[in-house]
Amino acid sequence: MVSRSAAAVLPLVCCLLAVSAPARAESGTGVTVSTCPPYGPLTLGEADACGGDMLDALFTGLVEYDPRTSRASYAVARSISTKDNRRFTVRLREGWTFHDGTEVKAHNFVEAWNRTAMSGNALLFEDIKGFGSRVMSGLKVVDDHTFTIELKRPFGPFTQKLGHVAFSPLPDSALKDPLSLVRKPVGNGPFRAVTWAPGTETVLERYDGYAGRAKARVGKITYRAYSSDEAAYADLLGGRLDYLSQVPAVAALHVAEDLDGRVIKPVVGTVQEIGIPLRLGTNADLRKAVSMAIDRRTITREVFRGSRVPADSFVPPTAEGAKSGACGAFCRYDPALARKYLARAKAKGLRTPASIPLYYNADGVGYEEWVKAIAASVGTVFKGEVTVFPKTVKTFDEFQRATYRGTLKGMFRMGWQLDFPHIQNALGTFASGDGFNFGLYRNPRFDALLRAADREVSRAKAIGLYRRAETMLVRDMPAIPLWFYRDTSGYSRRIAAPRLTPFGWLDPVSLRPA
Repeated sequence: MVSRSAAAVLPLVCCLLAVSAPARAESGTGVTVSTCPPYGPLTLGEADACGGDMLDALFTGLVEYDPRTSRASYAVARSISTKDNRRFTVRLREGWTFHDGTEVKAHNFVEAWNRTAMSGNALLFEDIKGFGSRVMSGLKVVDDHTFTIELKRPFGPFTQKLGHVAFSPLPDSALKDPLSLVRKPVGNGPFRAVTWAPGTETVLERYDGYAGRAKARVGKITYRAYSSDEAAYADLLGGRLDYLSQVPAVAALHVAEDLDGRVIKPVVGTVQEIGIPLRLGTNADLRKAVSMAIDRRTITREVFRGSRVPADSFVPPTAEGAKSGACGAFCRYDPALARKYLARAKAKGLRTPASIPLYYNADGVGYEEWVKAIAASVGTVFKGEVTVFPKTVKTFDEFQRATYRGTLKGMFRMGWQLDFPHIQNALGTFASGDGFNFGLYRNPRFDALLRAADREVSRAKAIGLYRRAETMLVRDMPAIPLWFYRDTSGYSRRIAAPRLTPFGWLDPVSLRPA
């Protein structure tokens, strides 16, 4: 799930970052942007990677990102205040309108959230008191421009979620007729819908009544759905497309030459890891030894052709609070140190398993190649003393059920795509009892640090606590970070270098003629 908007951890009375002066809107012809066909009806509650970019252009939430820094500023919200990271008071900017001219009011947020919380993006709302009920008790309208949020427990980074498109407001027309969102949504963002056909071609035009600080610089965006990156790339080269979010792998090696350098290669908020069920009897020294025996740099270059970058922490660099190099030596390829840590593991009495399976689902594209590369790297470093061998589960569904049940008898591929760009979202998956803690890691001190950080209203102090928690993960190594995902985007001569969100999405407001 991705978005172009979210808020920073709030101080005692929230003061998000100041934003730069709005750029002067420029006239000119529109631009054409590639997207992919959505899997079903495209609504706020079901928004996913395919088509969600269009909703992001149509709607603006309480807060929004600076695409250059991942930091946040208020959008529809005038302020969001809290004293305990559990109860928040939201005050809206007056005069912000939907595309039908009606004003965005507090009930448009509260009623929209209650509806969206019953849909596919429901888990984003799980922190709110009363989640699971048709009307969440933690949401209260105070007046036309004020509402309150009460969470089940203190959770400062909750405000980071509020920029996800699922937290957008809905106009009264959509609240009365939800199907109107499928026919032709009415939003409150920088662009409004002219033609709405997410599976084929959608046309959005600049909404001149937009109240946001950053104004759109192009008059029109046409989102064209492509079933393959290859077809989209051909259109980009042929001058029929202005922006392609993902260059096909076959063109990755020569894309810069093809496009005369008009290429963007952002690292996005996804990390690939190896999960290690701690009940297998491994210890931290062995897990660190295996990690240091993986030649990440060679694998990302030769297997992924640069579409991945070696991970040096548990947290993608696009997240607020991410610290470069947090994993230290344990995420670097070092055969000598890897063998030293293997010897340490044995000296502590560990009966090292001679062969460790690494599970992946056989129907996944590209998994076999990198899993085999890891197995070869580990085997070479340890000279057969410890080996890793690929082991398949037939389908993704079977693989997912096995990981949830904890029935895999070995290591397994896993990953995490940030729901919102904050360090907590990556670390929280290792908390005791978390539904995504597939390795069943348990560390009361780690859990206590996360809780303390969640309660801390000072952004700087909270980040410090989260980073201390990551230091514990590095010490215990309950999983092995492998690499962060990198997109390769291309654009035409007709537009200047566009900006991307922390998730690698095109920021539509940043589009401008060359």
